[in-house]
Amino acid sequence: MAEKTTDLIKKEAGVQKGTGDKEKVGDISLEKLIGVAKKMQDKSLGKTLRDTVKEAAGSCNSMGITIDGKDPRTVIRELDDGKHDSLMAGK
Repeated sequence: MAEKTTDLIKKEAGVQKGTGDKEKVGDISLEKLIGVAKKMQDKSLGKTLRDTVKEAAGSCNSMGITIDGKDPRTVIRELDDGKHDSLMAGK
């Protein structure tokens, strides 16, 4: 059975489970999150890698996992602004 996005995020963040409340339970690097998104891209509704990374960031938000110490919503705005385009392009 294929792994779910949340399973991959938990594995990369080193946490057993996410949380539904405001408590932060872990952190994942944006580089690792992009790797998760690349693995899940064929199952994603997103049309681009950026869309898939944003979906994964949304999962992090729901799970109480920060991205490079930042609130996932902040990272989603940064992605929309193109701040991480070179990282997503592998440069």
